[in-house]
Amino acid sequence: MKNNLGSRIKELRRERGLTQSFVAKELGYKHSSIVSEIESGKKSISTEKLVKLARIFNVDINIFFDEKVHKTRTKIV
Repeated sequence: MKNNLGSRIKELRRERGLTQSFVAKELGYKHSSIVSEIESGKKSISTEKLVKLARIFNVDINIFFDEKVHKTRTKIV
């Protein structure tokens, strides 16, 4: 089964030209491998970190869960 949340995180990160190292640092992780594991579905991400991630990507948090929002790439204004 495909990890939709991890795939969306990876896609949004790449669209914004951000590295795993940058995202890891912003989320308070010591190693970028944690972001890689989240994107591949090997590790879960806390709600608190997901909220931070939405802010980093400048998106509504629903983009991670709602297929319709994901397809339209709605941004916070």
